[in-house]
Amino acid sequence: MRVWLPQDLKATNPSQPATLASESKVTTSSEMPALSSINDRLVPKDENDRSVPYTHWWPKKATTEWLAYEFPKESTVQSATVYWYDDGPWGGCRVPKSWRILYQDAQGQWLPVSGADNYPTDKGAACTVNFIPVKTGALRLEVELPDDNAAGLFEWIVK
Repeated sequence: MRVWLPQDLKATNPSQPATLASESKVTTSSEMPALSSINDRLVPKDENDRSVPYTHWWPKKATTEWLAYEFPKESTVQSATVYWYDDGPWGGCRVPKSWRILYQDAQGQWLPVSGADNYPTDKGAACTVNFIPVKTGALRLEVELPDDNAAGLFEWIVK
């Protein structure tokens, strides 16, 4: 058996520690390819990095879609970070028109988080929203797709 040892640290890809997102069950409003990419702990280096897996809602346009994390146990969360996928100008995915985070209350109702500071939609960068901490068993990422394109994402991190 041969073992390859990298000569350059940049050639390595060490495994990342488990996170709340990586241990959560993922559900979605509609079927999506490579759904496991949203919590695989791999983030793009920049907006043009295509070495990182991603998922998308293509060919849907002008709809509201969602992804949800069902946590292994009730947890307190206070921020969410999304890395949006955008393959413009020729592809069919763009950053979303808007997005928001909802949590599931004890009665099973989905409610928007309170005190959200902003919902950025920067291409291929960490788009973080901070909100008043909430204790919940599930979190939902609701996305409004652009009028003429779909939307996609590389990763969704919750803390």
